[in-house]
Amino acid sequence: MTTEQIYKIQWLNRAFHAEKNYKAWLVKLERDRNIAERLAHGESLGKSSGSNSTETALIQLADTEQRTWRRLQELVQIREEITNAIKAVPDLDMQTILVRHYLAYETFEQIADKMHYSVITIRRKHKSALDEVELE
Repeated sequence: MTTEQIYKIQWLNRAFHAEKNYKAWLVKLERDRNIAERLAHGESLGKSSGSNSTETALIQLADTEQRTWRRLQELVQIREEITNAIKAVPDLDMQTILVRHYLAYETFEQIADKMHYSVITIRRKHKSALDEVELE
């Protein structure tokens, strides 16, 4: 594999990493939301959780919501860039392999099974497809 092909693989893999990051922020958002709700619920029952801790939890929740939203926007932008690069590849089989691998996160084995090719053929077509990808 050439240095250029390796660079293109890293560039195409950005969606996978961005989605993992976004999902991690979703988990944090759910936990922050849960904490804020428990504190608010405790206050309404007359328990002394303290308005300061509730206020801090709500501020943290708002911050996490903002950060999660930004991660989602980044993910959408990255997927759009990758989609545009893949659409410019002239061969439809190559496009299909790139979409399935870099946007649907399928393995070469899964792609081979679905496209009725051998894994060796998918790997060969993938390598040729990388040569056709023009980065923005």
